[in-house]
Amino acid sequence: MRTLYSVRLEGLAANPAAPADLLLLILERAEPRMRNALLRRAGVPDAVYEAAARHPDPRTRRLVATTGHAPVALRARLADDPDPVVRRAVASAPEQWEPAMPLPRDVLARLAADPDSRVRDALCDNAALPDGVRAALAADPDAKVRMGALLTWPEPPDEVVDAALEDADPAVRRLAMRLACHRRPEFAAPLLATGQASAVSTLPLDDEQARELCRHDRPATRAAVAANPHLPPGLVEVLAADPEHEVRLAVSLRPELTEEQRAAIDYHVGPNDRVHPPEWFWTRLDDLVLMRRYATSAHVALRRFAAYSPHLPADLVALLAGDEDFVVRMLLSECHPDPPGDLLLAVALESPFITRLDRVGHPNFPCAGLARLACADDPVARTLALRDPGLGAGAVERLSRDGDPGVRAAAARDARLPVARLLELLDDPEAAGSAARNPGLPEASMKRILYDVAII
Repeated sequence: MRTLYSVRLEGLAANPAAPADLLLLILERAEPRMRNALLRRAGVPDAVYEAAARHPDPRTRRLVATTGHAPVALRARLADDPDPVVRRAVASAPEQWEPAMPLPRDVLARLAADPDSRVRDALCDNAALPDGVRAALAADPDAKVRMGALLTWPEPPDEVVDAALEDADPAVRRLAMRLACHRRPEFAAPLLATGQASAVSTLPLDDEQARELCRHDRPATRAAVAANPHLPPGLVEVLAADPEHEVRLAVSLRPELTEEQRAAIDYHVGPNDRVHPPEWFWTRLDDLVLMRRYATSAHVALRRFAAYSPHLPADLVALLAGDEDFVVRMLLSECHPDPPGDLLLAVALESPFITRLDRVGHPNFPCAGLARLACADDPVARTLALRDPGLGAGAVERLSRDGDPGVRAAAARDARLPVARLLELLDDPEAAGSAARNPGLPEASMKRILYDVAII
């Protein structure tokens, strides 16, 4: 049960200014969920990580293994933990946005030979694996691990794929057949016969296979073949007149069409329609000729596709940043490493999605001048005002009395908040946790939070 006392304690566990001795008390004596708040954040003192890595509760050791903020040497040490759940957490990719330090090669090799197949399977998703470790996983005794190794290997060598073609497991063989299709066309037929969209939209087709798929009674199958880059031009024209909109839309997305040919197709994409790129698209994000064609297209879905590319040059970034379609602008703000600051602010203010504030920490986000939003009608805008380094302590205090609990909580975390008001917010159920996270909280108040829950 969450009480005011426990909310305060959880906030204190995430306070970047909390002394290591108090954090160690939380680690040793608080209930397990408090350790989650403590160990998954940045800035945890090494002494706390060390104690957590030796903790008798494997759930606590797993938290150290899971966070990429922990020192890599500690995560590597946990690769030999007696609990397989902890070792599996070490093998998995760390849970954080920023890339973590990769584990040493010898540790990855040990994990690839772990006696628990779930540990080996988790390792398959680690993007930092050297090819030698991937090859060991592709030859693993467990079929699920072999499958995972092939699925996650960006370009498995031909000899590895050829070995998988003889695998005892039929699912592994089917995957290997798909991977070998580009050099062994005879494997396409049985895969196409399954009707799976991922196969129909990507595998090489001969004329007879293409015609048969274009006559398929399922619109989803015809839409999948309409996205296939190997589809003969004559059949593209046939599907462009298909009675089903999803098929015509898929045809309209083909990269080789001219703008005139696209305009002749009867399709519609509304502001709230979701259009997914074809599977082959993700391997061509760095194809700047294709991205330029898409970014300058009248087809709004193609402009959305271009916005996914992190490789767009400055002129295309500027073009898409001014696009009339909000989804184009939002995707650009989320996917490009160097989006314009005014775009980041506009998306944060306009977006109806819960992700609207995900990029406010980007270096390009324009914090100066946001104080003008302190009296805005939108509570999210008022929250953004707190990011302005020029906002005065008086304005921060006024926002800490805002009628919206999210605004009050954001102000409660602000280091400019006067201490007297900060201490008052410890009694506000909707802002107490944020107040306890404030780095300006006096150490005496931190100790009082621990005293109230009988930790000291």
